[in-house]
Amino acid sequence: MEEISKKREKNIDDTALTHELIHLLSHSRHDWMNKLQLIKGNLTLKKYDRVFEIIDEVVIEAQHESKLSNLKIPRFAYDLLTFNWTAHSLTLEYEVIGEVRDLSAYDEKLVILIRKLFRIFDDCVSKESENHLTVTLQTDGPEGSLVIYLDFHGVLTELIGFEEFHKSPEDFYEIRRLDVSERECLAEIHVK
Repeated sequence: MEEISKKREKNIDDTALTHELIHLLSHSRHDWMNKLQLIKGNLTLKKYDRVFEIIDEVVIEAQHESKLSNLKIPRFAYDLLTFNWTAHSLTLEYEVIGEVRDLSAYDEKLVILIRKLFRIFDDCVSKESENHLTVTLQTDGPEGSLVIYLDFHGVLTELIGFEEFHKSPEDFYEIRRLDVSERECLAEIHVK
């Protein structure tokens, strides 16, 4: 009886995983279709310079996605890759600079940190304006450290979340820079 129960649990887990994978593929396909539509539209309008710009942007985006996917930080990568697929009042762009290396020891810390930051931005941005956040992950910071840079442009309706974040850092990161105004936020965070 116990063996049947375990098989049933495994089937449920497999089914849930399959549904999640199909869901992720659907979002990814939708993103690619949007990019192809942009290229097609600009070709129709004979805006060839813009077509080449879009293609260059897509190539750079794919290179960053590839680097992120190869850093062995699957949960953190998942949060960045899927952020724009859920409802937020800001769009996210990310980049990885430095060499690809095994960052698996950082995955849990990075997830805690980035989710905390995403909550702060979600709570503090204006819902009526265009807001954009770029997260840069530098894998070869000073003395081989891992550094996260934030570059936000948009409208912040309150700053208290950032002040609280700055006053109460966790023991696994150090905030080296946090400049926040009503229109932008620049941060440099070293992960230990």
